[in-house]
Amino acid sequence: MAPLACAAANLLAVIMLALVLAPGTPLAGDLAERERYVREHVFAWRAGWATWMVAAATLVWCYAWWRRRVGGAHVAIAIALVGIAFDWSAETALIVGGAERYSAIAPAAFFMTGAIANGAYTAAGIVLTFATPLTPRSRAYAALMWSAGLSVSFGALFDIPVITALATAELFALFIPWCVWLRRRFP
Repeated sequence: MAPLACAAANLLAVIMLALVLAPGTPLAGDLAERERYVREHVFAWRAGWATWMVAAATLVWCYAWWRRRVGGAHVAIAIALVGIAFDWSAETALIVGGAERYSAIAPAAFFMTGAIANGAYTAAGIVLTFATPLTPRSRAYAALMWSAGLSVSFGALFDIPVITALATAELFALFIPWCVWLRRRFP
């Protein structure tokens, strides 16, 4: 159940990002416009970030499920827990801060969720991938997926929103089917 819940929650989160959150992210550019957007869409903004918090929880659940299937790789869960701590801290700040504190909170929050949390989730996924017996084709797919995850973190680390956005699209286009594949591979 965990991989399918993870796939569904992350699909919903990506849809929320594209349809609701994007105008309030660094990709939108102008800080005043982003603040205005958040102020005028407070409920949707908060719901969008709450969706990402659920997606993060299902990701950690999926990683724990995956680790139990392949054995070892205990460090992957510890790394993922570091990720969710940063992710939830950033997303809570974005939810609670709203437009009134957006300019003060947003830079650190987007850095924490994009560079640190996503980096931790990607590292944990790489550890789990190495612990998993895979075909060369599956390993190549995973390498492409995790390279997209590293690119998300790179874009967030160096504040290059277009890289972060494009890599996010690639990562989730690969990760969501991966979750479904994991469930079929390890029933």
